[in-house]
Amino acid sequence: MPAVANIRDFFELLKKSNLLSKQQLMSAREAVRDFTEARGLAKWLLKRDLVTPWQAMQLLSGHHRLFLGKYKLLDVIGQGGMGAVLKAEQSSIKRMVALKVMAKELVRDEKAVSRFLREIQSAASLNHPHIVAAIDADCIGDRYFLVMDYVEGRDLKAWLKKYGPLPVSWSCEVIRQVALGLQHAHELGLVHRDIKPSNIMVTVNPQTGEPHAKIMDFGLSKLVSETKVDGHSTQTGTIMGSPDYIAPEQARSAKEADIRADLFSLGCTLFQLLTGQLPFPGGTIMEKLMARATHVPPSVSSQRADVPLAVSEIVSRLLRLNPNERIQTPAELAARLGSLDMNKPAEATDATTEAAAENLDGVEPDNTLNMFLDHLSAQASDPPSSTSLPTASRSSSASAWLASGIAAACVLVLLIGLALMSTGTGRKENSDEDAAQSTKPEPVKKATKVPKKSR
Repeated sequence: MPAVANIRDFFELLKKSNLLSKQQLMSAREAVRDFTEARGLAKWLLKRDLVTPWQAMQLLSGHHRLFLGKYKLLDVIGQGGMGAVLKAEQSSIKRMVALKVMAKELVRDEKAVSRFLREIQSAASLNHPHIVAAIDADCIGDRYFLVMDYVEGRDLKAWLKKYGPLPVSWSCEVIRQVALGLQHAHELGLVHRDIKPSNIMVTVNPQTGEPHAKIMDFGLSKLVSETKVDGHSTQTGTIMGSPDYIAPEQARSAKEADIRADLFSLGCTLFQLLTGQLPFPGGTIMEKLMARATHVPPSVSSQRADVPLAVSEIVSRLLRLNPNERIQTPAELAARLGSLDMNKPAEATDATTEAAAENLDGVEPDNTLNMFLDHLSAQASDPPSSTSLPTASRSSSASAWLASGIAAACVLVLLIGLALMSTGTGRKENSDEDAAQSTKPEPVKKATKVPKKSR
């Protein structure tokens, strides 16, 4: 849509959006006379917290559909192969939530829809302080979405990108908390199947610097892994999902993955938190999967001097090719990490001050609404209003999929890995007594970057 510069056109879009109450809309109408262009009124709305920067940019870009059912859309948190994640408000009770709008490819037939609802029902049964709660699932038009608790903070992928390798005790505490959440799911018979830094949200106590971790996306990774492409079953989720963190047995068959596959992925995550590197090399999916059968990752302590040998041994146990040689349950992992004699997590310092809310210069327009919402009818997507809204045009989007040849090659590579396992190439397990011992960690060197406080 073309940018809106005329202030009266902008006001009409604002009216159609239903973002403001009648009283607020009257105040905005009076303010129109004080400005000559739309951008001035947008800044006026921002300064009074009547709209968010993202909402203002959507209006300036010509979009007015800023509701998804009963949820007022506030911002786009992220986008990926599974869809888009939006911050929203359940206006009736002023509750902040996160909406995961699912990609059409995941729920494009009746069986997939049934599977989606079944998986979300299972995810909703989880009730743990270290798991992001699934609140609801709904459908507007032909678009399914999951409603989750909104968590302030940033995921581990963002922590790594901003700070690089993280303090040892801080990293171990995050993984310990994730293990507690996985144990709760394990006791209910659930496996995550896509543990990775971007699926672990971390907030930080501003006084102590201690982290609080929550696992995201329970139930959705299985949906991806069972998606069909062009009528043929494929391991789409396992190949396309997270080849840097996937366990060998899960890459071979998603149905074979149990809780020990999640522990392998958690070991890859801890390795990366401590070293800033992935444990298995490779530029392509095939190379990454082959590395699990041919490559023994270096010990963490050999990559970073202040990592205790006990921590290094835990990581090595989690990354064993043979699942029988790994730490067997999340509870065992949490107990091992909890028993380590380590310093308290380092205190986080203040984060960089963000731009003022009324500044629109740093907020770029995006096409999220056009991609995910514009095809919905006005009755389905907007709350009741006295204003008659035009029906948005249906937008088409093409989905990109990996070639089936890559999938076949990956399966071949994994079969080679299975053959190597069966010939006894598994590494010998060190005694639990040795793994339980820990040495007093050396102070983190000045060069180590300390995570800052999250806003």
